[in-house]
Amino acid sequence: MKINFDKQVDRVGTDSAKWDIPCSKYGSDIIPLSVADMDLPAPQEVIEVLNKRNQLGVYGYTIIPDDYYSVVTAYFKRHYAYDVSPEEIVFCPRIIQAISIYIREFTTEHDTICLFTPSYSPILNAVLLNNRKLSQCPLVYQNQEYHIDFEKLEACFSCSDVFILISPHNPTGLVFTIQDLNRIASLAKKHNVFIISDDIHADFDFSGEKHHIISSVSNYVKENSIICTSPSKTFNLAGLEISNLIIHNQTIRHKFNRLLQQLGFHNPNYFAIPAIKTAYQNCDLWLHELQKYIFKNKRLVKCFFAEHIPELEVVNTTGTYLLWVNYSRLGIDEQRLKYWLLHLSKIEMSWGSDFGEEGNTFFRMNIAVPAPCLIACLDRMKQGFILLKKEGLYYATQRHGN
Repeated sequence: MKINFDKQVDRVGTDSAKWDIPCSKYGSDIIPLSVADMDLPAPQEVIEVLNKRNQLGVYGYTIIPDDYYSVVTAYFKRHYAYDVSPEEIVFCPRIIQAISIYIREFTTEHDTICLFTPSYSPILNAVLLNNRKLSQCPLVYQNQEYHIDFEKLEACFSCSDVFILISPHNPTGLVFTIQDLNRIASLAKKHNVFIISDDIHADFDFSGEKHHIISSVSNYVKENSIICTSPSKTFNLAGLEISNLIIHNQTIRHKFNRLLQQLGFHNPNYFAIPAIKTAYQNCDLWLHELQKYIFKNKRLVKCFFAEHIPELEVVNTTGTYLLWVNYSRLGIDEQRLKYWLLHLSKIEMSWGSDFGEEGNTFFRMNIAVPAPCLIACLDRMKQGFILLKKEGLYYATQRHGN
């Protein structure tokens, strides 16, 4: 099966958070590689079923049909080798909403919530804006790779009530091994820590193994966790607001369902149910081709930087369609980085400072774009880098003794 992912779609003027905001700030010639949605169309099967639904011209209230949950659980079994009963699935529009609901309704302002840093900023905000104590466990960066410092993690768990795991990790792309998950689970049990696991990037694991869900390795975690999943990254459906929570614990699940009803979450988006059912049932081959395409884009960027801007170090991790890039060898700060990329190269990235203190000297790059667009962006970066050096804003690494 061959799919043309090289086709470029003009998203400007569609109220796109990724495109319309930077275009209004920096000009229509800016190319954003920032917001984590894809510039690749959803599967044709999904487009066709939504076009058919759209032709009705009536956009009334919806229900979740009886077969929905069995479609979701069959996908988990097929892709993650994980058995879930249909009644253990809870529909919630967005993962960040689910995380905030748990924080607000299952914890108090005296409780402490732990997570790995650098971290996806909306999750950091979900903790801080809800006035909970934040315990940060920095991932260790060494030799272009990240790993967990389990001594620090245990210290964090010893004074924490909840741990939020992003698996695979955003922004670093770190894929946690089965050994990592076992050790995290063991520490959670030892210190009675509840786990919220955000597995939204589960289908972009390039380690050669199936994605491991942390509740699959521990009965304790199975009964003391919420696993957050969504087709939004996988099939580029973020605007339809679809997520599914795995809540094995019946008491927690009933309370969470009750809270969703109290907050008015009941009728899904008009297009959400046909989209996810079609994607999960009929688009495995499309996903396989997408994964190969993303992997080629990853290699393309790494090879380009190695040849033309070797001071940029792409972190060696195997998850997500996001690259986490270390620019410390350039000897410039984030303000100058933005000048280079935004004004000289006309490219927007996600800036490291948005991911917390450990994000300094990094930027995040979304490479889920058509290859011709990615090549054009890389060439812009190269040309902008030449201008940066000419303007005297680049400090050669030799001046720092490296």
